[in-house]
Amino acid sequence: MKKIVSHIFFVWFALCFAGLFLAFYPLFLIFLAHPFLYPVANVLRKIWAWLVLFLGFSFPFYKRYKAHVSQPCIYVANHSSYLDIVAFGLFFPLKSCFMAKAELAKIPLFGIFFRTVDIAVERQSIRGSHRSFVSAAQRLDQGYNVIVFPEGTISSHAPQMKSFKNGAFKLAIEKGVSIVPVTFYNNFKILPDEKFEFYPQFLKFKIHRPISTNHLNIEQADELKTKIYRIIEDDLNSIK
Repeated sequence: MKKIVSHIFFVWFALCFAGLFLAFYPLFLIFLAHPFLYPVANVLRKIWAWLVLFLGFSFPFYKRYKAHVSQPCIYVANHSSYLDIVAFGLFFPLKSCFMAKAELAKIPLFGIFFRTVDIAVERQSIRGSHRSFVSAAQRLDQGYNVIVFPEGTISSHAPQMKSFKNGAFKLAIEKGVSIVPVTFYNNFKILPDEKFEFYPQFLKFKIHRPISTNHLNIEQADELKTKIYRIIEDDLNSIK
């Protein structure tokens, strides 16, 4: 019976997700037509995310902690569910862009973001991946925050994380920007990957304090990566 109910909730979530996106799509087309208007498109994306989570799920949310940063930074988070991207809409700054797999750019309608404000990463191509991080560096220079899931893909053993890739940490050091770790505690329980199930409950996450990279050199990228990994991992372990 629980499985049947979860499938019904999933259908409701999918209808809210797609229906609301279709309603916003004409406005997305307008505000994603020029880079100057991308922050306005992100305002709409935030509204869409809140509506999806409230109207689609009908449950409240709880933020454990929030750090404020005045300069562009790189947000890195554990990746356990497709809900992670929607959840970022609850709090990401208006001048922000996601880095995610290039396949998302091919999704009808939703792919418009990864053909404009967001950055599609060609994970199978070293040259393509390098181009993506060059684009991310340019975004940081333009005052954008960059959102990265350093595992690359959703972990199949959530909440246990996969190893982090180096790109985001090298970029942070090269550009001298802070890294803000984010822990998503239970998105994988709400919307498990590839199961077509949804389980309503409190969405819980923590935005950690920014970690400065000004004192680091590029040879310390692995050290920084390990430090961020442990911050998120320890936080996940603390609530088991």
